[in-house]
Amino acid sequence: MPAIKPLTEFNRNQKAIVDDLSRTGEPLYLTLNGTARVVIMDAAAFDEAMAFKDELREQELRTYRSIMRGAEQIESGQMMSADDADAAIRKAKGWE
Repeated sequence: MPAIKPLTEFNRNQKAIVDDLSRTGEPLYLTLNGTARVVIMDAAAFDEAMAFKDELREQELRTYRSIMRGAEQIESGQMMSADDADAAIRKAKGWE
C-alpha cells in the first residue's frame, strides 16, 4: 500500500518526511483536497527504479529482436527439426 499524505503535512514536516523517504526508498503520494496530485521519492530510489526500467526495456528489445530473427529464418527456410536441433545443442555442449 503506497504512503499517502496531504500536501499540507508535507509542507509542515518536510525534513522528517524527506528523511523517511531516504530511509524507506518508497514513494509518497501527496494529496490536495483529498486527491493524489504529486508523487515524491528519494533520488537514489528513483535512479534505481529508472535503471531497472531501462534494463527491463533492453531485455524486452532483445527478446523481440530474437523473435523477429526467428521469424525471418522461418520465412527463408532456415530451420531444422526438433530432433536435429537437440542433437546439435548436445554436440555443441559436449553432452553426447
